[in-house]
Amino acid sequence: MKAEIIGVGTELLLGDVVDTNSAFLAKEMAKLGIDVFYKTQVGDNIFRLKEVINTAQSRSDLIIFTGGLGPTEDDLTKQALCDFLQIPLLENPQEVKRLSEYFQVRNHKMSRNNLRQALIPQGALILKNPIGTASGILLTHSDKHYILLPGPPSEMKHIFLNEVIPWLKKNILRNKEYILSHTLKFIGISESRLEQELLDLFQKQSNPTLALLAKNGEIHCRLTAKVKSREHFSSLIKPIKEEILKRVGKYCYGTDDLTIEEVVGRQLKEKKLTLVTAESCTGGLIAKRLTDIPGSSEFFLGSVVAYSNLVKETLLEVPAEILNKYGAVSEETALAMAQGVRKILQGDLALSITGIAGPQGGTEQKPVGLVYISLVGQNINVCKKYIFSGTRQDIRWRAATNALNLVRRSLDDIESFRS
Repeated sequence: MKAEIIGVGTELLLGDVVDTNSAFLAKEMAKLGIDVFYKTQVGDNIFRLKEVINTAQSRSDLIIFTGGLGPTEDDLTKQALCDFLQIPLLENPQEVKRLSEYFQVRNHKMSRNNLRQALIPQGALILKNPIGTASGILLTHSDKHYILLPGPPSEMKHIFLNEVIPWLKKNILRNKEYILSHTLKFIGISESRLEQELLDLFQKQSNPTLALLAKNGEIHCRLTAKVKSREHFSSLIKPIKEEILKRVGKYCYGTDDLTIEEVVGRQLKEKKLTLVTAESCTGGLIAKRLTDIPGSSEFFLGSVVAYSNLVKETLLEVPAEILNKYGAVSEETALAMAQGVRKILQGDLALSITGIAGPQGGTEQKPVGLVYISLVGQNINVCKKYIFSGTRQDIRWRAATNALNLVRRSLDDIESFRS
């Protein structure tokens, strides 16, 4: 089955809204073994919408729309599809009732234009949306399947996961092969180096296949296979995954949706250790990423954002002679920052970071991207030097990522920091 995704909305073309819906749908369709060959974005114009529909139905069997199901005059997806297929768009009494109750429960008055959302193409299946006003729609016409989903990502995802996938599995995907993927995540090794380490595996790949994806400060290795079941997938990728980890496992911090901060949090909890941070160039980004994790208070005590030398000296007690002799961006300052924040906040481990995120401030001796990361504890006193490239945001993110990875690697190497 060939599928196509159409994002509807002038805001997508203007760049006011990033089309995350298409990425989500493409990923979910791949899991189902459905090939997505085309993605299109079109504005709120009924003539161009019909042109896009005409092209899509000529080359695809399953066409999924997101957006254009709202109550306003520029929400045209249903109208354009019905005009193209020459079928009527009819007011559905159950939808009128649902909308009335939706607004009544929330003590809001329903505007008359909301009744546009009760218009349903003749013969279509209504896909329930309990968290919004626009129901999804599924219409089969001349052996083509059209699925219309609302634009808000939370509503789109809910309908797709709870309504569309069960319908596809029941009506389309019986005895279908699945395309499944498993991702290994690496930090501390370049994409080119990783490819060289695994070159023979790439050269003889068939099913599963391997692909490297460069992320911000990470390299992901995706293993993809066409299989009949998840059990088949697990057994198929097992030997190649084991070979990859045998060669470069020390750089691999996790798999699939796991983040480096989650790995660090889990390690700290398992070892019953606490972490504190002192950040300069990252401005609290490490602390933010750690506290995004629910329950992070179990292992993360707090942070000091010491952006100026004054704060480094007065609050973290970095000696003035270190700042004057070596500068704020130096191994000596990074170590002193970590020691200072550990003393103040009483953590088992203290992580510090200082650097030049740019775009200004670099010199020949200390270029933009230079970062020092230090980790101290009862049995550790280490500082690493890095030079990152990219924008200011790139450098800050990569610095924070590598700082967290330093904690991970240290916790892996040393059983316990407690004396």
